[in-house]
Amino acid sequence: MKAALAILLGIHGLIHLLGFLKAFELGQFPLLTGNTSRIQGLLWLLTAILILVAMGLFLANKDTWPWIGLAGLILSQFLIVITWADAKHGTWINILLLIFILVFIGERNFNIGIQEEVRQLYSPQRANADLAYIGNELATLPVIVQNWIENSGISAIGQIGKVHLKQRGRMRTEPGGSWMPFSAEQWFNIQEPGFVWKTKVEMIGPVFLTGRDKLINGKGNLNISLLSLIPLVSEGNDPKLDQGSRVRYLAEICWFPSAAMQPYLVWEPLGADRARATFRDQPDVSGIFQFDGQGRIVSFEALRYKGSGDGAPKEKWVVRNTSFAEFDQVNVPNRSEVYWITERGEFHWLSLEIIGIEYN
Repeated sequence: MKAALAILLGIHGLIHLLGFLKAFELGQFPLLTGNTSRIQGLLWLLTAILILVAMGLFLANKDTWPWIGLAGLILSQFLIVITWADAKHGTWINILLLIFILVFIGERNFNIGIQEEVRQLYSPQRANADLAYIGNELATLPVIVQNWIENSGISAIGQIGKVHLKQRGRMRTEPGGSWMPFSAEQWFNIQEPGFVWKTKVEMIGPVFLTGRDKLINGKGNLNISLLSLIPLVSEGNDPKLDQGSRVRYLAEICWFPSAAMQPYLVWEPLGADRARATFRDQPDVSGIFQFDGQGRIVSFEALRYKGSGDGAPKEKWVVRNTSFAEFDQVNVPNRSEVYWITERGEFHWLSLEIIGIEYN
């Protein structure tokens, strides 16, 4: 895609040189039948320079390239209009390039918004005593939870305040629907439970979705856009979404086991290989962890609201961890499958793989 866009910019830029060459009589161009003044010729030259500079900046991964390219396209279309008979077909190229430029601007703004939300997630007022306080002593936890924490190797890291991880996988929106590949990044604050998750989902060819899910200050929020430009989903300010976001956070502490000792969680043993965790200030957020013989979390299940609004049902939500790997000396699940369990049966809607984790 990058190579194709660069080639298109290069060819389009060079074509504009023809107007300059004709205006200054630097060759024969029988297909250009209209009269071209030298002022117009200089404008054609300027347009070519702008588009070619945009191509160079694009190849150099500079954020300024869309704005230079946009200026070039505006000038290009002005010249096309005044020489319509000769240049009208260039309009289609301008439209195509304009779509690419708007998408890149949309993605850039999306990523800037993510960076701001990550700063909010880790803002100083959210830092809890520089990681100095752990609410639950290890010995007070259910034995199986103690085994999980000890066997994970998290003690080699020390107390954790921040987590940044990268994911890839596939998802679908309905049973029997087509699987769509995705890549994602996620940031966690462990002292005050929260996260910011961003994803890019590949749909058909160059068409993609961008999504952002977050939990900050106990409030959930979800946004999904087509090509980072067209809003499709915007959910927030809803207790059901808040509950669902907290359940998600609870399931994902499998990637940072020391969170189990935080004061906002209350643990209850359920036999030799299961334990229930509940948010102290929100009893509606509770889930059951299943452990294997090595003390690893193999599954998590909870009742979670599916969406938001008055009609959002509360369904059984299950995460099954299918393999494990070591990241920065910590052994955690690295492949998981996520299901909704409804009256109509199991709906396997997400499979993910962790490809990198950074602690603190």
